[in-house]
Amino acid sequence: MRCILRSPLATRTPLETQEKRPSTTLLVLGQCADPLDHGVLQKLLLIYSIPRACYTKISTLFTHRFCETVVFLRECDLMNKKITIRDVAQAAGVSISTVHQALNDKPGVSEVTREHIRRIADDLGYRPNKMASGLKRRTQRVAVLLPDEVGRNRFYYPPLWQGVRDYLKNSEDLNVECTEFSFPNEIDPFHSRGVEEVRALLAEDKLDGLLTVGHMEAMTMQEWQNARDAGVAVVQVGFRNPKIAPLCSVQPDYEVIGRTMAELIFSHIPSFGSVVLCAGNPKWEQHARIVQGFEDYMQENGAQNRIYLDNSCYTGSEAQRNILNLLEKPDVAACCSVLSQGSVMLVQGLQQCGKAGKVFAVGSDVFEENLDALRNRILDNIVQKNPYAQGYLGIKALVEYLVQGKAPEQRTIYVGSEVVFRSNAVMYDRDNFRGLLL
Repeated sequence: MRCILRSPLATRTPLETQEKRPSTTLLVLGQCADPLDHGVLQKLLLIYSIPRACYTKISTLFTHRFCETVVFLRECDLMNKKITIRDVAQAAGVSISTVHQALNDKPGVSEVTREHIRRIADDLGYRPNKMASGLKRRTQRVAVLLPDEVGRNRFYYPPLWQGVRDYLKNSEDLNVECTEFSFPNEIDPFHSRGVEEVRALLAEDKLDGLLTVGHMEAMTMQEWQNARDAGVAVVQVGFRNPKIAPLCSVQPDYEVIGRTMAELIFSHIPSFGSVVLCAGNPKWEQHARIVQGFEDYMQENGAQNRIYLDNSCYTGSEAQRNILNLLEKPDVAACCSVLSQGSVMLVQGLQQCGKAGKVFAVGSDVFEENLDALRNRILDNIVQKNPYAQGYLGIKALVEYLVQGKAPEQRTIYVGSEVVFRSNAVMYDRDNFRGLLL
């Protein structure tokens, strides 16, 4: 943990420091023991361990001997996100508006309070958000409507949600009020609670912007037309649905993903080996484009291998049996899936038929089950569609448009997809993907 002491004591003896307190602020960060160090003379970075139960005692001791103010903060508040005006207000024990007045030389704040807030802001490393100066004065109301993170959706959507939340967490200075809504990723989520709530907000003209998925058809075309007429900005993630006429979409290049999968497979199997391809829903553009890219690569490179297609979209006993039946065919030399749930069933099928590690296998999307299969040599590669970056860049494009009037440079913003090997899988453990994929 870290303790920052800002003090002009370079020429004073320990006795002098006890007699006169400098006008300074001590920031004690985190929970981590004896913080007394009479050798502290300037602004230093020290390592301490301060139990929460000792906060009051430490505060009394330091304000009596060394400084005027002691502020306790958790280290994670500084390590995981940039410092915002809310952090400064919390540390200074004042309101956000008071911090705004103090740092912008506005009236209504005493000089003592103003200097106190400035010292804390400086010690925390706070830098005003330049975008905030161009904000619209009225709060912009945004809804995020995405498939939920549980059940079948847990394989793909948690990183997408995390990308949205990480951007908003780092943008607390902006004049945006965001509400999350979710729905089960069923074929027809029309009557799900989250969709109904967003539909009501749109009907009541209570939204300025909406972030949702491109395949979300739970609202009628008339409802989308009404939203456009009301000036609601819509950003889609996953793929662009032109019927909705969104501000922009953020997505991977699915045809490139299909070509990548094909190149991985056909560089590892003989010309007579067949391939099991879990192709997903042919009515969903993202699935269909991956299959198209796969087939285009085969045609362009003269691959004549037989392809066994399976169009299962969700995990289930019947779908699992269908995939197992295909994998058991003696001519199968490779398999791959365009969707995460297909990857789960492929892994289970390979284990059930005894071909795990014997058939070249490529999965889709990074989640714990797929990473385990990669480490255990059931999968040879995983193609990552980068849902984290889709969520982060999607909400970023929407917020910047609403608060600054900054329109996206492209109607379709492509995020990079990556091939995961056993050698680089460690880069995708836990939260490593956040910095890696933006």
